[in-house]
Amino acid sequence: MANGAASLTEAELLAILINTGQKGKTAVDLARDLLQHCNGSLVTLSHTMLHGSNEDRQTLLKGIGPAKMCHIQAALELGRRRQQEEEREALRDFRITTPKQLFSLFNSHLSGLDHEELWAVYCSRNGKILYKCRISEGGVNFSGADIKKICRPAIEYMATYVGLCHNHPSSDPEPSVPDQEVTFRVQTALRLLDVTLLDHIIIACNRYYSFKEDGKL
Repeated sequence: MANGAASLTEAELLAILINTGQKGKTAVDLARDLLQHCNGSLVTLSHTMLHGSNEDRQTLLKGIGPAKMCHIQAALELGRRRQQEEEREALRDFRITTPKQLFSLFNSHLSGLDHEELWAVYCSRNGKILYKCRISEGGVNFSGADIKKICRPAIEYMATYVGLCHNHPSSDPEPSVPDQEVTFRVQTALRLLDVTLLDHIIIACNRYYSFKEDGKL
């Protein structure tokens, strides 16, 4: 209270949510163990707590009961919703007409993930964002996408352009053969709807590969 929440470490912040320790360990000790299991990554912690299986959570939260788990989940969910609200406000005046702008839109979210996610953004003729959504979430390797799921919002939102973006958990953003196949399948499907695939970029370690910049779109 004297110095503010920003003065606390991640372990100390988690300890406030955990509230009490157990035999031989303080709440801070339990929080440190929790972070150690996540390699110190709040992104990994949040993903496991909010999107992981019950088995994953139980493994991660060994020694922490269901009530404390709910406290942590609630705090992470509030943080996620706050981020979504901020993103909606930021997107209101954001325009996407270039690969670099597409990279700026997704980099902060996708660069630190340990699994692959495919996202799509739907834009008007002047590049205004009409809608964006996660299309799929995979393991270590992304191997495909539901083309219908990508195309449906383009019709619903009367989009002119669609931008695709996914990440590589490795440090190499170069496209795989499946990445190339999915890109060309999506481009072909969108053409039938009179919608243009603006680009498909692949993000890895704050770098990106662009199919458009590479002359493949």
